[in-house]
Amino acid sequence: MTIAASRKKTLIKKGAEANIYITNWYEKKAITKVRAVKPYRHKSLDTEIRSRRTFREAHMLSVAKTAGVFSPFVYFVDPAACEIVMEFISGKNAKDIMNAGLSRQMGKYAGFLHSKNIVHGDLTTSNFIVGNRLVLVDFGLSFYSERLEDKAVDVRLIKEIYSSAHFALFESLFENFLSGYSDIMGERGTRKVLEKVSDIEGRGRYAPHVDEPKKFEHML
Repeated sequence: MTIAASRKKTLIKKGAEANIYITNWYEKKAITKVRAVKPYRHKSLDTEIRSRRTFREAHMLSVAKTAGVFSPFVYFVDPAACEIVMEFISGKNAKDIMNAGLSRQMGKYAGFLHSKNIVHGDLTTSNFIVGNRLVLVDFGLSFYSERLEDKAVDVRLIKEIYSSAHFALFESLFENFLSGYSDIMGERGTRKVLEKVSDIEGRGRYAPHVDEPKKFEHML
């Protein structure tokens, strides 16, 4: 039995890709993320894929910090168990307390990542935790990419979340997100990403097009 696997864990979230547990790590409250076995894959291939993705996520959690984004500290990576033990982040979920200032900071975080060619892959209000500071979690789908389209998918996803879950505040929230994003990526970089967002929407790959806040119409 591995070091991480031998510790007591309490399941708090069961997902398609991974299960999340609360545990203790040397007297510290911690989170353990274990990638789920995929029975439809050959066992050795499944282990290889899950192990590789576990390493990648742990790496991305670390490099996010070098980009300027607060993310959970990684305490331990267990490739055999496809498990990451990481810092427990105390605070409120951003989706429950959204406001303009918070959205602007979230935009800066997206800009910090994209400026280093890091794509989060699941940029939703559920993956931001607000405590003593804003923390971005769940880098399970993150990857490196210089492609505008990949960065635009991140921005398109947060836009879609705002337009559905926070419709009454959509224009204010997305305008402030783009302001924060532009602070890091610059007006030209932001314009290019927004053009690609519009292109993606035009292909019908996502929900129906939602107009950009008027402040940013000149970028399209």
